Amino acid sequence: MLARSILGALFPEAMIHYLENYGAEKFSEIFLGEFDTPEAIWNSEMRRYMIEKIAAHIADFSPRLMSNVRAIYQYVPIPAISFPQLEEELFCNIYYLRHLCNETRFPDWEIKNPVSFLKDVLGAWKKEVEKKGPNMSYDEAYDTLRLPKDKAPFNESQIRKAYFRMAQKYHPDKNPEGRDIFEAVNKAYEFLCTKKKRVVDGPDPQNLLLILKTQSILFRRFKEELAPYKYAGYPALIKTITMETGDVDLFSKAEPLLPEATELAFHTVNCSALNAEELRRENGIEILQAAFARCVSMLSFSSTQDDVAVKVCMHVCRCYAVAAQFEECREKFMADSN
Repeated sequence: MLARSILGALFPEAMIHYLENYGAEKFSEIFLGEFDTPEAIWNSEMRRYMIEKIAAHIADFSPRLMSNVRAIYQYVPIPAISFPQLEEELFCNIYYLRHLCNETRFPDWEIKNPVSFLKDVLGAWKKEVEKKGPNMSYDEAYDTLRLPKDKAPFNESQIRKAYFRMAQKYHPDKNPEGRDIFEAVNKAYEFLCTKKKRVVDGPDPQNLLLILKTQSILFRRFKEELAPYKYAGYPALIKTITMETGDVDLFSKAEPLLPEATELAFHTVNCSALNAEELRRENGIEILQAAFARCVSMLSFSSTQDDVAVKVCMHVCRCYAVAAQFEECREKFMADSN
């Protein structure tokens, strides 16, 4: 629905899903209210910001219409509005993962379809891992909009005028051959008008952390529903554990992934014998042993439960305790010990 709806460029994706899932009446309550939940983040500040962006987009037409009621609006689609309030949010399925993972504020928040949700989270994980840095530079954006680089930087009004000029010329409705240029113009406009406080080159550690936490929540809360399915995320999970274990800065990182990754390994194995076998087949037993060896050497009498090394050792031991119930996993343990 997001791609088909004219509202897709105006609202956050969550709002479009809310309209689709709950109907117009519930959507209007969200639109006019103040909400900060795993399914809806919307408030008066965001509402005002959206109105300002729409007003700026049609600004040149408003005075023309007042002077000539028959004035014709030269249609140019408004680029997607990027809300600063959602900059640190990761939206997946129908949930904001940062809120969903905050189980202090939102304990046992209703998850309607855990199987479908897990599939989407795995998709988001793949997308995040494959994320590259910005695919456009400022110079490239200026070139696309035919803005002279020697006069940069430009304010949003100047950028918008350049966008309108190019978009009107190459809009597919007027210029069927101009679709590629039109799409490039849209990307350039969005790139120049999106001012992000936090710019990450490649995969975002915060997003990866949320993706791991969300999966642990799903396996912990919906063990019976997920038990019939073999976990498809082991290649990415084992790669994460391997990379984190070998990171020389593991114990000084602001957002270490190893505790969350090893906890997820435990929850997947605890959910199903299928997963225990899959973990063994993917050499997960050895990978977890390497993580344990790296962390156990850091333990001391002053260690606390919040220390990275303590968390990792606890999760690996719990994972092994469950895996040891299965004969082939026990054989693997004995083979490794020899």
